[in-house]
Amino acid sequence: MKIIFLDIDGTLSEDNYIPHSAKRACRAARKNGHILYICTGRSRSQICAPIFKIGFDGVISSGGAYVQTGATNSGGAAEKLLFQAAIKLDVLRRIVDYFNEHKTAYTLELADGQIAGPYLKSFFKERHAGKPWTIARLVESVFMRQIFKDCIWINDNLYRDDIRKIVFWESGGVTFESIKRDFGSEFELFRLSIPLPGMAGGEMGPPGVHKGAAAKIVAEYHGFERKDVIAFGDSDNDRTLLKYAGLGVAMGNATDELKKIAGDITGTVRGNGIEKAFKKYGLI
Repeated sequence: MKIIFLDIDGTLSEDNYIPHSAKRACRAARKNGHILYICTGRSRSQICAPIFKIGFDGVISSGGAYVQTGATNSGGAAEKLLFQAAIKLDVLRRIVDYFNEHKTAYTLELADGQIAGPYLKSFFKERHAGKPWTIARLVESVFMRQIFKDCIWINDNLYRDDIRKIVFWESGGVTFESIKRDFGSEFELFRLSIPLPGMAGGEMGPPGVHKGAAAKIVAEYHGFERKDVIAFGDSDNDRTLLKYAGLGVAMGNATDELKKIAGDITGTVRGNGIEKAFKKYGLI
């Protein structure tokens, strides 16, 4: 028996489309006795109902800052909280003031929602200003609406002690590299994992809190050794997860950097990569 961790965007789904092969593979693996967890950078509230309905044994959300166990298709939320972490208030205050000073677009991630910084709306408005509608723009619009629907609280209190993660978009002269230089020692920092072209930025969490550390908590809770952990991912915030796993599998559409550290590379999301890997390793 194995314990399997699956990222969402770019791994289990693409632009919120989940291949039938992936759903089929996940359900068959659980039927065969394996334990399956979602392991995502999204907050819990950003995980769409169709993903929960597939059926998982628990959820790692906010990039490892919120960990719950319990069947996701048994009538509601995973029930038992295994771990949670938050950004220290003094650290949060400094980075929020920095972003606001530079008019940078960002969100503050809670366990059950998002708080938009004051420049987020104008960032996305300017991103498309004067540009014609294209299929790519339509896909982006639908995707962003789906993952942010009903979970953005505009201009709420920005200084809180329950912020799990920060997401920022390169804007106002702020770049990933400048944040890494000025704040890298105070955060666990990864490149933005939202799979949309021309959208750069980063994800910031408490030091030492990441997907790999959260997967270790879950694996030990269920009594698994590291060699029995299989993880799937595609982007920078999956790096610690794949490094921790006994077998780390990069999707065919993963970044080149992630493919270099992966133990194996499977097909793309739409190329039935999850099902192919599950079959290859005897999970189904």
